[in-house]
Amino acid sequence: MNLKRMFALFKPPVICLTAILLLLSAGFPAYAAEGGGPANDESPSGIRLSALEAVIDSYITPARMVTTAALSVAVVNNGETIINKAYGLADVEHNVPADTDTVFEWGSVTKLLVWTSVMQLVEQGKLDLRTDIREYLPEGFFKNLKYDEPITLLNLMNHNAGWQDRYTGLYYSQEEEVPDLAEALRIFEPRQVYKPGTIVAYSNYGAALAGYIVEQQSGQPFYTYVREYIFGVLGMNATSFHPTMQDNPAVAAARDKVQGYTADRKLIKKNRAYMGIYPAGGALGTSADAAKFMAALMPPAGSKSPLFQSNATLEQMLMPSLAYEGTNVPRIAHGFFVNQHAVRTLEHGGNTLAFSSSFVIDPVSGFGMIVMVNQQNEGQYCVGLVDRVFGTYTAEAYTGEMPDSSEVEGTYIRARRVVQGFGKMFEYLNLAELKAVNKRVYNWNGVPSNQYAPDAYAKIYSSGSEYFVRDNQGKVVMLSTPYSDYLPLTGFAAHSTGISLIVLGLGAALSIIALVIDVISWIIRRFKNVKKPLSGIDKYHLGVSLTGLLIVLNNVVMINRSLNYTSYALLRVHLIFNMLYVLLAAGYIVMLLLRLRRSNSKRMRKVMYVLSGLSAVLFSALIIGWDLYF
Repeated sequence: MNLKRMFALFKPPVICLTAILLLLSAGFPAYAAEGGGPANDESPSGIRLSALEAVIDSYITPARMVTTAALSVAVVNNGETIINKAYGLADVEHNVPADTDTVFEWGSVTKLLVWTSVMQLVEQGKLDLRTDIREYLPEGFFKNLKYDEPITLLNLMNHNAGWQDRYTGLYYSQEEEVPDLAEALRIFEPRQVYKPGTIVAYSNYGAALAGYIVEQQSGQPFYTYVREYIFGVLGMNATSFHPTMQDNPAVAAARDKVQGYTADRKLIKKNRAYMGIYPAGGALGTSADAAKFMAALMPPAGSKSPLFQSNATLEQMLMPSLAYEGTNVPRIAHGFFVNQHAVRTLEHGGNTLAFSSSFVIDPVSGFGMIVMVNQQNEGQYCVGLVDRVFGTYTAEAYTGEMPDSSEVEGTYIRARRVVQGFGKMFEYLNLAELKAVNKRVYNWNGVPSNQYAPDAYAKIYSSGSEYFVRDNQGKVVMLSTPYSDYLPLTGFAAHSTGISLIVLGLGAALSIIALVIDVISWIIRRFKNVKKPLSGIDKYHLGVSLTGLLIVLNNVVMINRSLNYTSYALLRVHLIFNMLYVLLAAGYIVMLLLRLRRSNSKRMRKVMYVLSGLSAVLFSALIIGWDLYF
């Protein structure tokens, strides 16, 4: 907190001294050091608390409501919920208004329940944050580890255990399909692709695994543990954490009254799914209940959090556990992500098939805010409204030399992705393109960021920081944001998507040309009444050309099903078809090499054989290059 501001608010010396001592004893010196907290009667952006509700109301304009379904906002200050309001429609089609009893899916905000549970067992001596987690798991639990280095609970909290992402196996469409947590983790286990501790790549698997470790050490299902030691303690009776909501029938019934929508308020017809690795994102409840959890993380001065035996454990959880590489700037605090608004905050966002949420706290001042929306990938409230209340970062003027923004220009790919397997194509469709605007500003896919310190950037129109890491030669080797690192792409890799589309188009064109000429030849033969039977190579050529077009359709369907969270078991048929096609293509190429010269076919036929062979090579290259077979 700014001292001049404190003296202005507390003129009597005794009161002023008391305020300073309270700040210093808040147990969060690393966060108090930069920006401090707001005055007790203000939000971090300077809005007086008496006017905050009106400011939130005014933010939710008629223009915004055109694309808004339901919105719930809760604000916590000094251990109490001071605002709890709902806006819009929980079910647009049936004109069902949202109210404070409307339930919303937490999404990844659920992970905060995991980290709290872990710290409770750390406090009891049942877990250690730096012990290899294999000591807490059944022997042979992991099947896809690449590195022998230990994986610790801190690695799970910091999302740097090294696992790649998964696009299948996260959700189940029917309640009876959902396995228990151990089996869900076995099915979902991703490949380890990074050495532990080296790359931050947000991991649903890692968080769910931490929940399973709590389950193993506590001797009870994780949802039961949370219900007893978090929900029960805090009186969170309007929240469910069972993967199919069997722990709270009232919440299950309330979920039936809510629909899910896209960001522009189009109904998502199938907006209900069940999460197998539910500790990563399976909580569901009212914002008022979530506010109880938030308040317990920021107990008023002189009181103890009901979640822990000692506030020292809470203070440890809220302290930084990972800094941006090469800096002392906090990035993650034991599972909470650090962001810089007008004050430094701890936060977590969440997304499910049809819901979005944001959970943001300033532990220094005891101020926090929860935003929940029944729309997928929502930003105008989960980001925009949060920025309105918490403010955006204004850096102190830097007087030293800073590198030119052109030095960090280029194409970057997110580390949180599928590195090996058919899903790796998806991240290449969403690359980060950085273009320098001037010496201090670049655009990230059109969104500007300003450099305020060497290789440190802040978004201009919203909150968010970006840091660049260089090697000993000064070459940029990594771009880091709170949730994930990004790795630079150069040469062929940077243009692989465009090249692949060209190859795909060329292969499809060759197949179509070959088929059209075949049809024309057939018509001519019929017209001339020529009844010459097709040779073996003719049949093979025709089959390869037809199958080439089918393989395009096969992968379009597979990609669409993948984006709709279809299980891997149901996608396997597409992958098998791709493998069979590659074998078919290889056999055809061998036949061409052995028989083409000896063939008595006319030159045009031979050209067609070569065209279909070339298309088969191109399609096979795409299948193998993009791992479309496993």
